[in-house]
Amino acid sequence: MLKVWIDVKNSHEPAFFLPFIKEFNNYEFCITSRQYAEVVGLLNKFGVQHSVIGRYYEGNRAKKAIGVILRDISLFLKMPSFDVNISHGSINSIHAAKMRMKKAICFSDNDAAPRVAKVFFGLVDYLITPNAIPMETLIDQGAKNVILQYNGLKEDIYIADFKPDPKFLDNLPFDDFIAIRPESLQADYIPKGIKSIVPKLIKDFNKENINILFLPRYKRDKEYARNLDVYIPKEPLNGLDICWYSKAVLTGAGTFAREAACMGAPAVSFFPGRQLLSVDQKMINDGWMIHSRDPKEIVEYVLNSKKRKVEFSRSKKVQKEVLNITKNILEEIKGDVH
Repeated sequence: MLKVWIDVKNSHEPAFFLPFIKEFNNYEFCITSRQYAEVVGLLNKFGVQHSVIGRYYEGNRAKKAIGVILRDISLFLKMPSFDVNISHGSINSIHAAKMRMKKAICFSDNDAAPRVAKVFFGLVDYLITPNAIPMETLIDQGAKNVILQYNGLKEDIYIADFKPDPKFLDNLPFDDFIAIRPESLQADYIPKGIKSIVPKLIKDFNKENINILFLPRYKRDKEYARNLDVYIPKEPLNGLDICWYSKAVLTGAGTFAREAACMGAPAVSFFPGRQLLSVDQKMINDGWMIHSRDPKEIVEYVLNSKKRKVEFSRSKKVQKEVLNITKNILEEIKGDVH
């Protein structure tokens, strides 16, 4: 039986990998995670057995580099035998797989961090991305083995199976709300010196008497809401349920906004980087979301927007395409291994 190792490093990935784990039940899975944001809590919530190895290191590039090395070593030493690694851009697991001389399958939708991409794109055996990213961009950023693209978004892959939790609102002190998640200011691809617009956003929406579900990315993000009227959940919440029930979703990164947009909710990205992801630009061009760092413009957009009708059939088509791509790769690797 093919042994598949999945490493989960970010908050969207517990939901992202669920369809793969359910679909490929003829393979033996080993799941690892790291202490970061809602990763561990969501895996537990979804009932996914996993081993927590390492954590996210905050701080300057030197501290982050040390953190990468430490987790690389931990994964290399602690991982049991496996045949192939699958990740959504997990540098650590890709490094560990290559040190074990095993195949690495990598999903990615981020073409706005070329310096990061060049660290691992050249190492992966199979790179799977949305076709919104130009092939030449991936090659310029170091991809040199098999590049496979699909017609859709990574968010479609797990939205396809979404069923709203009828008890979700029982977890909140209100029924009508917007969700705000801050920028990832510690990411390497964010210019230094950028200040968050979240405190101003919260103040402006407080003036409009709009309930706010505030979702801190880092512990220090809670400072943005000091003495302001927001609700911070005590336990991790399913992001798709948030998108389904919210009046609008505002985020300083991309995934949460794309999830909301795919589910028909008004979506705002206030990403502070120099370049938008190709997938984000496509959604903006299609009129599914906006990008702005002007709090006044954002507030006006939210106040004047309504939800669109959700088409899950489109997401199901994307999911089927991606699962077929992955199945073909795994069968090929299985043939080589056995």
